[in-house]
Amino acid sequence: MTPTFSTLIDLFAHNAEAHPTGAAVIVDGNVHSHEALYVAMQRQAAALSALGVQQGDRVLVVAGNRTEVLVLLGAAAWLGAMLVPLNLRLSEAELAQQARDATPTVAVVDAACEPLWRSAWPGGMPGVSLVVLEPAAWPSITCAGTAPAASVPRCDDAGSGALMLYTAAVEGHARGAVLAQSQLTASAQQIAQTWGLTEEDRWLGVLPLFHAAGIGLSLVLLSVGGACVMLPRFDPAAAVAAVEQHHVTVCATFAPMLTGMLDAAHASGASLASLRIAMGMEPPAAVERLCALSPLVAFWSAYGQAEVSSMVCLGRQSDRPGAAGQAVAPSQVRIQDAAGKPVPVGAEGEIAVSGPTVFLGYWDLKEQRPFKPSDPWHRTGDLGRLDADGWLWYAGRAPHKQLIKTGGENVYPAEVEQVLMEHPAVAEAFVFGQPDEKWGEAIHARCALKPGAKATTEDLIGFVERRLARYKRPKILEIMDPPLERTVRRA
Repeated sequence: MTPTFSTLIDLFAHNAEAHPTGAAVIVDGNVHSHEALYVAMQRQAAALSALGVQQGDRVLVVAGNRTEVLVLLGAAAWLGAMLVPLNLRLSEAELAQQARDATPTVAVVDAACEPLWRSAWPGGMPGVSLVVLEPAAWPSITCAGTAPAASVPRCDDAGSGALMLYTAAVEGHARGAVLAQSQLTASAQQIAQTWGLTEEDRWLGVLPLFHAAGIGLSLVLLSVGGACVMLPRFDPAAAVAAVEQHHVTVCATFAPMLTGMLDAAHASGASLASLRIAMGMEPPAAVERLCALSPLVAFWSAYGQAEVSSMVCLGRQSDRPGAAGQAVAPSQVRIQDAAGKPVPVGAEGEIAVSGPTVFLGYWDLKEQRPFKPSDPWHRTGDLGRLDADGWLWYAGRAPHKQLIKTGGENVYPAEVEQVLMEHPAVAEAFVFGQPDEKWGEAIHARCALKPGAKATTEDLIGFVERRLARYKRPKILEIMDPPLERTVRRA
């Protein structure tokens, strides 16, 4: 019988005992065992404690895909604190805003990201200890500070926040979704059970650990004693080589990553034969190519978001093409109307989720704690319908939560519109998404200028890029006469 874990530390401690020499993380040719990972977490917890981190505090991390990020997650959980990984693609202003909102005790910044951090906080972040994460020095994976002792007492708690992921900039300001230890472990074990994973499975870690899917899937594999084959950055040829060398069985991607991998596999003659589970937001043509190359692989559709600890619906795409899967027990999914009442089978409404993976709430800046409505059904802001067999069919975003999904990143039109409206020449702005063959969706914008004002499309696109992450800049921007047309014809 597969054990269940109420806290992250219970999970890591079990692995250290049950699979001490088994690979937990493989990166840059180095193998970190489950026992080594657990020992590093204890030492890192002691080092964070020496830096002043206490129960309920936040530990900020600005880093790429490194074993140290998982060590920091475990160390923060050990202390009853919370890890806050920030997106490396943020602009200086966005980085500063999210760091300020999180009010961390310690900020751990990858040396490669230090220039961005210094630009966001030229004089340092007041009251926050900065630790620069230098290039990995094998075999050490304890990264922040010096531990005065091998370990400190455990303060982990199943119901305490362990991870905060910034998401949902619905009104132009990103919010932190707070996930408890029990919610992260429940999600990991639900998915692992659905896929039938064991300690023999290995995941290709190309999704960033600052995304729910990236860190969530890492925990899925670790929950069964499996391994994460982590790449510091996505490179199609390197990803294919890692699958072949390490016999990777699980792969998840965002468009256009899978297409790049298939092109690289074709060029090298690789078969990707070890893969048995693949998933992601990829175009049908890429999925067809994958299945033709690797007949044993099953491509899975999914539905989820950070607020529900990653995925809550899964299903083999071949079983019901176009559907997003079925609820992964014991999580439940229903469709409801604007008043929160369930709608009949087949009717369209807002997707709502309840169960052990639903987050604690969004970070309340004033109260310094997570807050959400008492309703046990989490409103996702997405529209869909359920068929008679319980398969979810995604139908877009609810009017109050319009977003654009481009290359796996969420871009909220209101956030880009707000920045465009800050330009002195702009009187009106309207931002929307259009289908894009490479990225899934692309950002389009319409702007009307103030009487007598002058600005070019290049001026306005550059204005956005200087204030927001580069992936949030409009691909196409039109300058039009007011009033702006706010209806969209899908390309």
